[in-house]
Parts: sequence; structure tokens; C-alpha cells
Amino acid sequence: MTDLSKHYHSVTIPFKGTCSANSELTLVSERLNFPYRTKKIIASFALNTNHTLQIVPILSYDPSAPASGRPIGQSLFSPYGQVDYLSGDDEHEEHIHEIYVTSIGSYLKIYANNFDVFDHTVDAQIHIEVL
Repeated sequence: MTDLSKHYHSVTIPFKGTCSANSELTLVSERLNFPYRTKKIIASFALNTNHTLQIVPILSYDPSAPASGRPIGQSLFSPYGQVDYLSGDDEHEEHIHEIYVTSIGSYLKIYANNFDVFDHTVDAQIHIEVL
């Protein structure tokens, strides 16, 4: 029997930007032309963000990044909890979250919704394992 685990490798997809006050921002990965498994979702929130910045990790087959409104795709958290976003204040959050994506040509997105009167930095990562 062949050990397939040696054929896997991990990739970190970073997402960084600034979400203006009372605004939305969508950040999009490059096209992922291979099957993979998500492993971990990480988000960092600056001091005094006060849970006013919501971060939604999204799986999509469309590369669009609308200037306002939620982008096309499904929240990676939507099937599992009361809310499908992360928020925080002076926190670094790491969430183990494994789903298999077997279709080729997907995109990972970070959708940020800022309810604050101040701009906030978006700092997130999605770790995947290429299958």
C-alpha cells in the first residue's frame, strides 16, 4: 500500500487590506487549479476593533470582488454555527476547519464588513493542503 501523505503539501494563502469605515472589502486568492483540503483559518484583529469588523471566509468558483455586498460563494462557516463570521478585539484567532474541495478552479475569498466609524486592517490567512 502506498503512503499518499507524502504527496501532500501545505500552502498558506494570506489576505491583507484595509476595510474603510462603514464599508466592505473582498479579497480574493489566485485561481486554485487543484483539489485541496482547508486546514486552518486565521484572523487577527487590532486593539480597539471592538468586534466591529466581521471576517467571512468564502469558497467560490467566481473571481469577482464586488466593491460592496457579499461576494459570490459560500461561507466556509455557514453550515455549522449561529454566525458565519469571525470578529474580535486585540486577538489572533486560529480555527481548525477542514473541508475537501475536489473541483478544480476554485477561489478562496475573505469578505470583511466594517461597522465602525474607523478604518480597520484586514489580516487573515487560510491554510490549505494540496491533495
